[in-house]
Amino acid sequence: MKFDFDATGAGSLPFKDAQEACRVVFDNFKTIPFWPQLPRRTFLEHMYVQFSERLPGAVVDEAAKTIHIDTNKVAGEIEQVYEKYLDGDIDFFRISEDRAQGLYRFLESLDGGKNDIKFVKGHVTGPISFALFLTDQNKKSVIYDKDLFEVLSKLLVMKTRWQIKKLKEKFPRVIIFIDEPYLVSIGSSFVNVNMEDAGRKLDELIGAVKEAGALCGVHCCGNTDWSYLLKRGIDILNFDTYNFMKEFLLYTSDIKNFLAGGGTIAWGIIPTSDGIDRETKKSLVDRLKDDMALLAAKGVERDALSSIVTPSCGLGVLDEDRARRIVELVRKVSNELG
Repeated sequence: MKFDFDATGAGSLPFKDAQEACRVVFDNFKTIPFWPQLPRRTFLEHMYVQFSERLPGAVVDEAAKTIHIDTNKVAGEIEQVYEKYLDGDIDFFRISEDRAQGLYRFLESLDGGKNDIKFVKGHVTGPISFALFLTDQNKKSVIYDKDLFEVLSKLLVMKTRWQIKKLKEKFPRVIIFIDEPYLVSIGSSFVNVNMEDAGRKLDELIGAVKEAGALCGVHCCGNTDWSYLLKRGIDILNFDTYNFMKEFLLYTSDIKNFLAGGGTIAWGIIPTSDGIDRETKKSLVDRLKDDMALLAAKGVERDALSSIVTPSCGLGVLDEDRARRIVELVRKVSNELG
């Protein structure tokens, strides 16, 4: 399916009330509404904590707002996780309501029917970012522990399958964005990761999304090696267009191949930084048109593009007024271009 500058969000919103968050979503994202992640409501909806339920050894301290792996507990919990994984018991890996009120209120809201919807969108934290962020009690990242990285990846696969099942019970066409912010660190001197192995974990999750009958997107809100993502068989690439378009254009050959294979670019053109205070609908529309002209100069015409419009990143850390303004600008830019 070709998208015509349809609007959607990266995932998180700063509201504490899930009903209000869903109202904002459905009011502004008519064709691709998404379930809102609400980290201000509770630490349990932090993007890493939200998907850590059932992870062997996971210790969450809501008061201190910390999460880590206690390796002394892993052995006693890992067998059950693998048993449930091998049994295909996706309900065991559900995302509980206390960790995703936005998801549950979103599903309820879909019962009323929304005539303009093309797809409903969900999201999951990617295995590379999750495993780099999450550490054990000795501050060692999970990505450096082969067994923990493996079980974490399997957990994310099952949670994604469960999420797609729940969304498809309400609407047949689903998009899942895999959030991989830590890909900005790949290749730096501070992160020494076996990217072949990490890539296999990401590919496993991409495959799980597509096998479940959903479209798969990847969201990265910084600069990275875009060829690494464009060659992974994803359907949608979402990036911070506002800040990194020139860097993105260095990968023109890969972009052309991605688009020729039916890929969609989700343009993160509405900034979530202080830059939003300087922008208007017209300035952002003009900016994106200029960006697409740069792509056209390299042989990719706008009419050949399948495009989605998004904020450059999630909005969960912003104040509510600024988040509302960004959401409204996403809608207005989408309407102007579509």
